[in-house]
Amino acid sequence: MLNSGDILDEKYEVIRTLGKGGMGVVYLCKNIILGNLWAIKEVIQDKKNIDILTEANILKNLNHPGIRKIIDTFYTNNNLYMVQDYIDGQTLKEYVKANGIIQIEKICRIVSDLCDIIGYLHNQNPVIIYRDIKPSNIMIMKSGKVVLIDFGISKVYKNDMSQDIDRICAGSNGYAAPEQYGSGKCCMQTDIYGIGMLIYFMMKGRTPYTGIEPLLDENYGPEINNKLKKIIQKCVKIDINERYAVVEDLKEAISNILPKNEKVKLEILNDSNISKSVITKKVNIKIINKSMYDRSIRVFFCFTFVIIASIYILYGNKKESTFSNTADAKEIVSPIVGSSSIEQNSIKEFINKPTRRIMIVPIKEISISITQ
Repeated sequence: MLNSGDILDEKYEVIRTLGKGGMGVVYLCKNIILGNLWAIKEVIQDKKNIDILTEANILKNLNHPGIRKIIDTFYTNNNLYMVQDYIDGQTLKEYVKANGIIQIEKICRIVSDLCDIIGYLHNQNPVIIYRDIKPSNIMIMKSGKVVLIDFGISKVYKNDMSQDIDRICAGSNGYAAPEQYGSGKCCMQTDIYGIGMLIYFMMKGRTPYTGIEPLLDENYGPEINNKLKKIIQKCVKIDINERYAVVEDLKEAISNILPKNEKVKLEILNDSNISKSVITKKVNIKIINKSMYDRSIRVFFCFTFVIIASIYILYGNKKESTFSNTADAKEIVSPIVGSSSIEQNSIKEFINKPTRRIMIVPIKEISISITQ
């Protein structure tokens, strides 16, 4: 057990203990050179931890925002140390202790995020089974995002085996599926069982006393959502074949609990920032194009008027009319030029010069067709 102030690998100073588990201890450490924070897990070499590199070997190839990455590994006194991203937040256990029973909308969001993470693991080749879903292994960040931690007893699924090699109990009481006690082989439905127990914990504010408890209707009060109750009971069936086949089915069932407006929010939560950026960009482009279009029309009329006036000044052989009153000129210029004060002032300066003579062009004789 390390103490505050201890130095690891000549560059990491131990600040405090973040958590303890069956496979090791996690410390909050600071890089004494850069000053940034890391979570460093200490895995002690003993008879129970025959392959202490299992977790590191699984995590090194994963890339998901809900799974913290391994930055570095090193050995000290025959113990393995894994340097990982530090998650600033609370475990689900701490969150429920501080806030009490969670509202159904929040439960659905947490479960949906967790299903995404577990689905990512189950879609690896070969499949990765997490096997240790429980409140202390779920981190809730300040943003509300869910992160799954501690892959100490995770394993790669092997089709050619009828039972797990590690016949000892791999899991936590109250959350481990029956097959984790040696009655069968852990599979994707093992993690689905754990999620079901986790939902029960969030609804009741405590861990179930036995695996049978969530299966019995009398353990749910009238305030419990009936659809959510049925989802829990399907997740924690004793028979693996009676549970959800894949975690994606569980996520869909969870999303169907929410009202339509909340369901839409849940579906777009992960990419809301991207969507806003795209919408803003499209709106800005539309506004710019409209502005350029209106500007072009005004310039066209102004340019046409000046050309006609210049031609008449140079070749004044046609019927002419001299403006003696500036107000009369304004009445003709304004509807042609448009609303730009700068353009109108330029035309006024041109007209106010007494030596200028221009041809009156009746507006009704000008026909312009514009296709947008």
